[in-house]
Amino acid sequence: MSRASQGPANRGRTTRSRPVNRSAGGREADRIKATRAGWASPTSAVTSFWRSGPLPAPVAGVAAGLWAALTGLVITVVLTLLVWIFAAGESASDTAMRVGSDIWLVAHGTPFAVGAGVWSLLPWGWLVFPAVTLWAAGRWVAHRAAIAHPRTLLVASASLAGTYAVIGLLAALYGTMAGASAMPVRAVLHTGAVAFVVTAAAIVWRAKLAPDLLAKLWGLARPAVAAVAVLTAGAAVLLVAALIAGHSAVGAALQAIDPGLVGGIALFIGWLGYLPTSLMWALSYATGAGVEVAGVTVTPGSPFAERIDLIGLNLLPTTPQVWWLIGVIVPAAAGVVLSRLAGPASSIRGWLVARAAAVAFVLIAVDLWWAVSVGQLGEGRLGAVGPPPIVIAILTGAVVVGVLLEYLATWALRWWRNRHVIDLTQVSETEDSEDVSA
Repeated sequence: MSRASQGPANRGRTTRSRPVNRSAGGREADRIKATRAGWASPTSAVTSFWRSGPLPAPVAGVAAGLWAALTGLVITVVLTLLVWIFAAGESASDTAMRVGSDIWLVAHGTPFAVGAGVWSLLPWGWLVFPAVTLWAAGRWVAHRAAIAHPRTLLVASASLAGTYAVIGLLAALYGTMAGASAMPVRAVLHTGAVAFVVTAAAIVWRAKLAPDLLAKLWGLARPAVAAVAVLTAGAAVLLVAALIAGHSAVGAALQAIDPGLVGGIALFIGWLGYLPTSLMWALSYATGAGVEVAGVTVTPGSPFAERIDLIGLNLLPTTPQVWWLIGVIVPAAAGVVLSRLAGPASSIRGWLVARAAAVAFVLIAVDLWWAVSVGQLGEGRLGAVGPPPIVIAILTGAVVVGVLLEYLATWALRWWRNRHVIDLTQVSETEDSEDVSA
């Protein structure tokens, strides 16, 4: 019996008894784990015609890593070939396959060397697609390997991530083209890191490891999640307003490109990939931090000197528009929601701890959001684009201000409800009775 398949009740204990029919029922350790809360339930799932127990964690991890990587890679290449066929591409089909391989790497955040510059401002929204296959692979590993211990979790996740990273390296070497190539080392690091994080989360969720700890973390993070949701919704409103205000520039750019039906769909999918970046740009611009382009920070009070004919960047105004600063309301509203969901506390210390923990989660989320919203689009004027780092301090500070405003509003409302109302009628009647008695 492998140590990975043993539960705490069986570790260090040996037995000579074996089931009479191993194909009909699971092993004793599997039956014990199936009845314990927080363990995987492998008895009915892992039984097959060739194996009656759970797979070793490394074997399951390698198999799942191959499946997740090849599935995502093949789907991306096939879709790229379909676009190439309908668009009547003049290049060879081998070039389209290389482009599909590069797109799969881009979905993992792998930067590319383009000419003398670097393309590192990537469509991070595409990360959803490999995350789906990796999540399914992680759930399968937890089920087939009967993950029930953190050490086994690390072994399985590392095996899957290592296999996935090897496929990422091969894809980077295969997708190299003239003038554009993925950075092999970064390809290994990015694909491996994404695979490890998503797979570990899927295994923890499927195997129900440390449910009490997860519940406690969710209790602390729930106000922060709501605050980030408010930030995202507010940024979406600002982005829609920017698209409406700059619809003429966007229409002119699309007319110049003339992508057609298939190209238009591909362009829309590409824009969806840049949606997180666009939302952060809109939020940074509307809160006064601005957006840095070609070494110049564009703010509502300090517009760009000339328009850049590039979708997204052509929305930056060339005239002062100070009214955009009303967007500072968005992070303040997020702070109010955060404080409301944090709930009341029996002491000042409890009140501070709950809100400080939630604000810390918001700070981490804003840091990551900013990190995926800055980078390079090439060389020259596009060598460094994105919001300046000060936007992190502005957003976090506005969230804290929202928390304080919610506290003051709650205190004022409580004071108003508990105020003492003097009835002047009763006072006059008392004075009259005193005069009569006198």
